[in-house]
Amino acid sequence: RFTAEFDFRTYDAEGVILYAESLDNTAWILLALRDGKIEIQFKNEFGTKVTSGGKAINDGLWHIISVEELEHSISVKIAKEAVMSINSPGTLFKLSQGFLETKVYIAGLPRKVGDTLVKQINPRLDGCIRAWNLMNQGHSGVKEVIQEKQSKHCLIAVGRGSFYPGSGMAKFQINYNKPDSAEDWLINVTMTIRPSTDTGVMFALVSNETVPLALSIVDSNSSDSQQIIATIGNVTVAHLESKKLCTPRKVLVGLLVTRQQLELSVDSHTDRSNSEQLSILHQAMMADVVTYLGGLPDVPVGATLVTAFYNGCMEVKVNDRQLDLDEAISKHNDIRSHSCPLIMQ
Repeated sequence: RFTAEFDFRTYDAEGVILYAESLDNTAWILLALRDGKIEIQFKNEFGTKVTSGGKAINDGLWHIISVEELEHSISVKIAKEAVMSINSPGTLFKLSQGFLETKVYIAGLPRKVGDTLVKQINPRLDGCIRAWNLMNQGHSGVKEVIQEKQSKHCLIAVGRGSFYPGSGMAKFQINYNKPDSAEDWLINVTMTIRPSTDTGVMFALVSNETVPLALSIVDSNSSDSQQIIATIGNVTVAHLESKKLCTPRKVLVGLLVTRQQLELSVDSHTDRSNSEQLSILHQAMMADVVTYLGGLPDVPVGATLVTAFYNGCMEVKVNDRQLDLDEAISKHNDIRSHSCPLIMQ
């Protein structure tokens, strides 16, 4: 019968932990998180079921999770204590020549499976799993896959936030138009950053091959500080200097832009601009802009001043909405959506 046990740690509220299916795809079981709580979905020859229970476990702490198929039920335990017992007539998977063979997927779903689930879910999950024991065979099969991929290794200590490794970006489609006006728009970005390198694009709007707005960190002429700059095209319209950004402390950055004015703030300092360049941004906002976090797609040389990818931790809120990287249109695989390495001091 199907069994799985492991230690699990995450700040993510929703995603697939484990999905197993029979070789002929007729039976399957899904172990997932929804609203931070464990959810089980399964299908066998007798029908489908979905249930959830227990406390929220997306608190960044380690939890021992076990799923075991018993004779007439499926048992789910957290820290060895039962939180769910789901009635299950018959077995989940049929034996083949005396053996139980399944295909197992970790932290995601095979293609086209999402449509057949009992209850739809965003499969992307950012978390850490250790002490694997699948089908009472230990970590056999899992270890070999993970060992080869550095990006799949667990961070020793994590905190809340998203981590950008300096090699990719996330793409969002966001509507900045004010609902009561055809020609009015608002860009209100607040972010908490802890950069690891001194140059990189944190936030940008791209329209075709132009960059009508970008917020970047750049190296300063001074040896002990960096600058945060707001650019429209390849022109800097606002900038502020900040002492030693690449430290354990987090820095609060704000960018508020309307048709008439741009306001950049870093911690308690502010720089305002009503540059003529704002008309270029307005024209782009009247067309179609795509939002990028952590970097830019390929744009022509000279389209903007900074093209390097951002490296470090960052949490971003746009127009009062916290952006969840699991909901991005696309995201580089090495970006960690809900875990940031802690700096051990």
